[in-house]
Amino acid sequence: MAARNESRANPAAKAEKQIRAYELKLRGLSLRAISAQMQAEGYEGVSHEAVRQLISAEADSRVTPFAAEYRTMQLDQLDSMRHAVIKVLETQHWTVSQGRVVYMGDDEEKQPLEDDGPVLAAVDRLLRIAERESKLLGLDAPARAEIESRVEQIAPDVLSLIEAAEADADSDEAAIRDGSD
Repeated sequence: MAARNESRANPAAKAEKQIRAYELKLRGLSLRAISAQMQAEGYEGVSHEAVRQLISAEADSRVTPFAAEYRTMQLDQLDSMRHAVIKVLETQHWTVSQGRVVYMGDDEEKQPLEDDGPVLAAVDRLLRIAERESKLLGLDAPARAEIESRVEQIAPDVLSLIEAAEADADSDEAAIRDGSD
């Protein structure tokens, strides 16, 4: 069988190679087994690392379009939820107790008592929607951690004391093992 020598300029050959590696991986073969199988079939440049890259590229090409579609669908749902929450924000809410609206003021100037609870709950919900949207769009910056390291010089006289103490400890340990004082 002639070697399947595809150049970088031949995207069809590369796609064929990716698909073949992906199919073999779906059958449960290891990367090294896929490499050996593809070399036996005449493919060139298929080390186990190259096979890993081929499988990854093929998986990406199959998943990425669906991921983008799913992301768009999720963003549409979040937008619908946002509109519903905004309606709650724009609606006036009255405090109700025992099934009746609570009024404030004299008999002559009684006004229904406004209830801020639904508005505050709607604001919280808007924040959660915005957080989810940020995650879907990748707008959240990765967490950064600062690591501080400080190396200090130990004075030579202190270092010699530590070394002497370690030597004494070693000799004491040897004496205990030997059974002598």
